[in-house]
Amino acid sequence: MKILLVDDSKSVHALLEEMLDGCPVTLQHVYNGKQAVEAIQVEGFQADLVILDWEMPQMTGIEALPEIRRIRKDLFVLMMTSLNTMSHISEALEKGANDYLIKPFTRDILIGKIEQVTGSEVENRGGSAA
Repeated sequence: MKILLVDDSKSVHALLEEMLDGCPVTLQHVYNGKQAVEAIQVEGFQADLVILDWEMPQMTGIEALPEIRRIRKDLFVLMMTSLNTMSHISEALEKGANDYLIKPFTRDILIGKIEQVTGSEVENRGGSAA
């Protein structure tokens, strides 16, 4: 599975890399909504899921979301933010997010949301414990 991670914090990028270590995923990294829209417009761009932060400079995630949907309706989008009011959640879903991930979150919550949104297994649960 290919995931485009859109967040202005390099520490969030590092944390998600760590959380998804050992999972069959490839992370692509961009740092604001404008870069995400530009990346998605590139011919040959491939991703299954966009994990999109709400608050970023240049173009916020909520501003980028309708553009992403206009360009690629087939992408799954998981909005990620600490803004957890019903109005924020409703706005994200109305603008095209498939689901909402509230910061802070655990590895289990992240993997569960990815699997729920994409319908694909990310973590092998049938194997032995590490």
